[in-house]
Amino acid sequence: MALICILVVHFNATVTGYFTLPHKIFTSNLPLGIYLGDFGSSLFFIVSGASLALTVPAEQSPPQFYKKRARAVYPLFWLAWFVVFSCRFVTRPGSFGGARTVTLVLTFLGLDNFAVAAGWVGMDFACVGEWFLGSILFLYLLFPLLQRALRKNAWLTWVVTLAVCIPVHLLGWDARLVAVHIPEFLFGMTFLMLPKKVQYILAPALLVAAIPAKGWDGKITCALASMGVFILLALVSPLLDRPWPRALGAELAKISYAVFLVHHVLIQDMASHFDLAALSRRDTAFLFIIYLAAAFAAAKALLWLQTALRGAFAKLCPQT
Repeated sequence: MALICILVVHFNATVTGYFTLPHKIFTSNLPLGIYLGDFGSSLFFIVSGASLALTVPAEQSPPQFYKKRARAVYPLFWLAWFVVFSCRFVTRPGSFGGARTVTLVLTFLGLDNFAVAAGWVGMDFACVGEWFLGSILFLYLLFPLLQRALRKNAWLTWVVTLAVCIPVHLLGWDARLVAVHIPEFLFGMTFLMLPKKVQYILAPALLVAAIPAKGWDGKITCALASMGVFILLALVSPLLDRPWPRALGAELAKISYAVFLVHHVLIQDMASHFDLAALSRRDTAFLFIIYLAAAFAAAKALLWLQTALRGAFAKLCPQT
């Protein structure tokens, strides 16, 4: 669901000229005024926390964890960035003329889009990925500490986390890009510890708690609603425990990161060939279908290229 939200919102933002034109087939807001992009991002952070809590053993040291995360994130990111940068550099000469060379460091770290969103730089070499890749990297840095703290005292961990993150977020000290997502990430980690009875009570409680927050802070409203929806999805997931949903889910999980990296640049390039103001509803629907097919095909090609390069490198540099 997180991936679908991100795909839809970036498509909609692009074909509406970043919301300066009328919506054609999708809207960008959910009930309670929650922005679809924020909702998808929040679900992504929650799922990431739950996935890591489930798969990372307690005895794994922080350096081991960081090494594995770097191997999971950076090779595919660098490969996608190099492909897109090369194409843009050749087809759009001068497109990076205003970017400072020093910002290549941000690109190397996967923080380029995050840096622009945070206001660190006005323009850099950003090509693939989104701002929340930078946010999840910060959360990865915190994961070993949060994992250890939860095991020692879950209640104290939550009290300290909320006492720190809510003021930081409301005051905007982090450009509202990280602090509000730490409780979401922590919730995903904590979810695995919750008994079923607590989940049944907590899901509607969180959704109801999101209602009074309307008009106060959209990201906090989104965080509460996303936590409630996540529990509901987890509770109904046994109904999908069938061969074909499992196979589909496994395939989507396998290619989701690659899709995340390439989808935005694809729709931006596709939309540049259209007069967006004159684009009909029918043609917008056709474009959406083509965009989905292209994003998944590009993701599969990127993964194939990564596998091929790893195989070639292994032959050139065999381990002794």
